[in-house]
Parts: sequence; C-alpha cells; structure tokens
Amino acid sequence: MLDLTLSELAEIIKAKKVNVSDDIRIKGISTDSRTIEKGGAFIALPGEKFDGHDFITAASISASCIIAQRETDTACPQLIVGDTYAALAMIGSAAKDRLVKNFNLRCTIGVTGSVGKTTTKEFISCALQPIYETFCTPGNFNNHIGLPLTLCAVPDDTKYLVCEMGMSGKGEIDHLASICHPDIAVITNIGVSHIENLGSREAIRDAKLEMVSHMKKGSLVILNGDEPLLRDERARELLSDMRVIYAGFDPNNDIYPADILNAGGKVYFDVISRHGDDRMALPVIGDHFVLNALFAYAAATECGVPAELIAKGLAGYKPTGLRQKIYKKNGITVIADCYNAGPESMEAALKVLGGFDSRRIAVLSDMLELGMMTRDAHITVGKKAAEFHADELFIYGKNSDYISEGALSCGMKSENIHIFENKDTLSDFLSVFMKSGDTILFKASRRMRLEDVIEKAGLNDTDM
Repeated sequence: MLDLTLSELAEIIKAKKVNVSDDIRIKGISTDSRTIEKGGAFIALPGEKFDGHDFITAASISASCIIAQRETDTACPQLIVGDTYAALAMIGSAAKDRLVKNFNLRCTIGVTGSVGKTTTKEFISCALQPIYETFCTPGNFNNHIGLPLTLCAVPDDTKYLVCEMGMSGKGEIDHLASICHPDIAVITNIGVSHIENLGSREAIRDAKLEMVSHMKKGSLVILNGDEPLLRDERARELLSDMRVIYAGFDPNNDIYPADILNAGGKVYFDVISRHGDDRMALPVIGDHFVLNALFAYAAATECGVPAELIAKGLAGYKPTGLRQKIYKKNGITVIADCYNAGPESMEAALKVLGGFDSRRIAVLSDMLELGMMTRDAHITVGKKAAEFHADELFIYGKNSDYISEGALSCGMKSENIHIFENKDTLSDFLSVFMKSGDTILFKASRRMRLEDVIEKAGLNDTDM
C-alpha cells in the first residue's frame, strides 16, 4: 500500500509545498472526500459533473495532505501541481515500483478486451490464489483513475497483481500500461464496443495492443486465437518482440477446450495444452466462460501453478455485482447480467437463457457506443433471441424497434414481443406477467440500468 513521506510524494509529482512543516508519512490516497482514511491524501480531480477542488475543505478534516491544482484556504498541508490527473498516474506508478523494489512483487498481469476482461481478471486471480498472495483490480477500477488508485491500495505482501484495463479510445491502453508496466498481457477478444470512437475493429485491435509497447522484450502475451485480427500480418508486426500463446475453441490454438458440458449450474470441460489434459469445472454456466478460463489457465501455468491447483482456484470463483448472477426469487430463476453489453456478450447471455427448460423471458435494452453498427447489431440481437428460443421478449430503449425487427424476421410472433416506453411500465407489466417456474434474463449496457427493473419487479437478490 502507498506509504511515503510528504517530501517523497512531493518529489514524485514535482509539487509546490504549501503549509508543510513536518515531513509526515502519507498512507493511501483517495479522490473521494468521504473515504479518506487516517494518514491518507486527498487528490482533487476536476470532472465534468464535479470538481474535487470544491470538496477540499471537507477533505481537510480527515486528510493528512491535499494534492490540488490551486491553493485553498486550509491549514492542511498542500501539494500544488499543474495536473492532478498526471500526478495521480505518477503516484500509482511509484506505488507499483515500491512494491517491486521493496516487497518483491513478482509479476503484473494486464488484462484487456472488448468483452470478458473483468471475468478473466477474476479467473486469473482465482487460479493464482491457491499458492500466491494475489491482488486484482477491485470492481471496475480499470481506467486512468481506477488503475492508479488500485496500485496505491495493493497490500505489501502481494506477489502477483492482476490489473484490468478498459478503454474507449486510442491511447488509453498505452497510458494505463505506462503506469503499471505489465509482465504478462491478456487480450480476451476484439469486439465492436467503442467502435463509434475508433471507427473499425482493426483500430480497436491496435488500441488493445498498445499494451505491449510498455512490456519487456520476450514478455508473454496471451491472445484469443479464434480472432483473425490477432493473427494477421499487422498483429504479428506489433507482437514481433513478444512471446505469444493462443487460447480459444479451435484445436489449432496452443490451448483449447474439449468435452464441454453445462449441467447443474456449472460448466465442465477439459483444457488441452502442451502440459496435457486437465479437467476443470466453473460454478457458472455458458461456453463463453470456458474461454475466459483458458486465459486464466495459460497465465497461471506460466506463473508455475500446477493444474490441480488452478482447477481448485477456478472452482472457487464467485460472480460479482450484476455479471451473470443467477439466483432464485419467488420460484423464478433470475439471470442478472446487466453490468454491460455488446453484441458478443448479448449472444452469449441469450444462449445461456436458451439452455433452461422453462418459459424463457428475455428483458433487453440498448447496447451503446456502436456508431454506424447500431441498427444491424440490435437486429442481430433480436434474431439471436429467437434462435435461442426466448419465449417472450421484453424490450425498452431507443433501439427497441430494431431488436423487434430481428426477432420477427426469425419467426418470433408479434404477440410475444413487448416494447415499453420506460422502465416503470416495463416493471409493472413484468410483475403481473411473470410466474413461478419462469427463467428471466436481464441484459443491457450499463447506462440503461436494468437493475432498476429487477428491483421494481420484486426480483432483486439480497446480495446485489
């Protein structure tokens, strides 16, 4: 965990000192004036909706130091910099360097991808934990704020660190990798999320591979080998100095699965690799989780974890938040999978729904940041809902008509398609419509907040 003297911190971020008399120790850093712990520093970040500088007075009550872009009338020691975002990145990088030099942090694993990066991060952590002290990015702390905060919170006894890296545009992975300098990189896939910003899947691929520019020559990169864009000439050029392992469903990959079976709320499969055949079981359902587990197997094997302990670690995985959380409520099976959504994850979720032997209800809403692909992508989602045998389709959002169009084109009857203008009417109708024995999937992009429908319809789980 971050532990520096005030002078050391000032030197790292090249700050001007104000009201500094004693060289106190700074332990931890926060961007939220409500969560500052004893000995911690508050860093004021200007944002679109809130400016951290407006909360300096409140933060000064608990903080041992304020890091800001302008001086404030407070007795609390202040470090003044030109850019607090840049300062935060410097602090995160320094915190990681301290762990490597002073506490023998052995390996940092960077995980990115259009879909599945959070689950893959969690799987890698689970696979390492049986023999190593492991720490991974909490929640979705995967951006230019969350990553350095994560690095500042890593316990000193950590030996393996798993960092999730998100992006929506060019240069963002480059910036994150420059902060944490991964020893191993994992790229789960190249989808179409954020294509509105980047223009093409090729550009998304190039943006994901920015990570390798901050890795040592010969470092390991684990890739989705089923993705042609990660095997073409451009990819080989970007990866020319790296050691590459391909994982995927195709047997031509270095690591691939066999004998996949979804049963009893679990997915069972064999991992086939140069190490042999190893049987695994995950406490979730869906073939897409198998791919995430292959990445974890590859990373953990590289780190020296035996296959039987990888299997033990993966078996202990627990879904978090709103990522495919399956539970029973009033006799109804609920699949709460509304943390985020893109065409690939929508298809995977609908396939899971289709595997249930019950009345299957899909509650869907918009996928965002798809640009010119928006119409076609939502039509495809409607088609997949029909193909995977959803019995009833409940839709809300600007792209509802496109989802409906796709479902109708694949034979779903119009009386089984229900479009709503808002979440309240959707919730009210669903509350009356659903019955014991149903299976209901909730899936949409995060900003659509379908969990509001889950709660209003009386289907929320007490652990959500």
